Amino acid sequence: MKQDILSVDFLDQYAQKQQEEIVSVPTGIPTLNRICRDDGGGGGFAPGWFITIAGNPGHGKSALALNIASAVLNHGTSVGYISLEMSPQQLATRLYALHTHTRIARLERGNFQQDDWVEAVAGMEGAPPLWVPTNLLSTWQSVVDYCKACYADGCRYFILDYLQLVNTGDEDQIYRATQKIVTELRAWGVEHQCTIVCLSQFNRSTSSNYDSTPRSQGLFGGMILEASSDLCLLLDHSRYERTDNVARTWLCCAKNRHGPTLDIPILWDYRTLTVHEASREEEGMWPQ
Repeated sequence: MKQDILSVDFLDQYAQKQQEEIVSVPTGIPTLNRICRDDGGGGGFAPGWFITIAGNPGHGKSALALNIASAVLNHGTSVGYISLEMSPQQLATRLYALHTHTRIARLERGNFQQDDWVEAVAGMEGAPPLWVPTNLLSTWQSVVDYCKACYADGCRYFILDYLQLVNTGDEDQIYRATQKIVTELRAWGVEHQCTIVCLSQFNRSTSSNYDSTPRSQGLFGGMILEASSDLCLLLDHSRYERTDNVARTWLCCAKNRHGPTLDIPILWDYRTLTVHEASREEEGMWPQ
């Protein structure tokens, strides 16, 4: 099959397509929304996009994904969330806290506060579904089946936390399997017009380097993961400072197929697991 992009028919179709309504979904981070142009329209991630978020263990990649999920729910869009390391109960505790700005300690076992819980439930009233697997998924086929089940229920936004846990084996086996999964998952998302956010580890060299800002070439999975992604968002462990329950770091947009690349200063409030973008006036307080 072929088509002439200079033909009258194609030019007419192009003009109509470019004027269609934008259906992107906000991320909760204003600058990140703004740099998602093209089908994103400056408003967030678009259907069919494949986004990779990477970070070192303990530096907030799962919490960032949950913050994005919260923004998606606030937009009125359901989410299929696949956590391969947290139980539904653990994931729910984190999501409830950040979605309702409730101190997570007051929702945890051993310190559960009924008054805070009542307020949290009221804050979640009317939210669309956030689907999670009943049990931890351990194979690629189980992830596929889960996505299909959510899709059948109208879900078009998926978050996979995280890629390398889908398979077992030595590092080389996981590496090859990750490449296969990325290729298939991206193709499925494009075909079904679903937004897919995947979390990833860095390779050993990048993960252990605390002197330099990570690059997308340091993703565990190699070139296929970088090449397949519409955006690569990297949490910078070389510029991370934490004081008590507050941490400052940078979210680096290292690749953007639909707009500019830049670094976004973000602040973590670990009491509620919420993330906020710094204002221009505050940016000088961030680690350089």
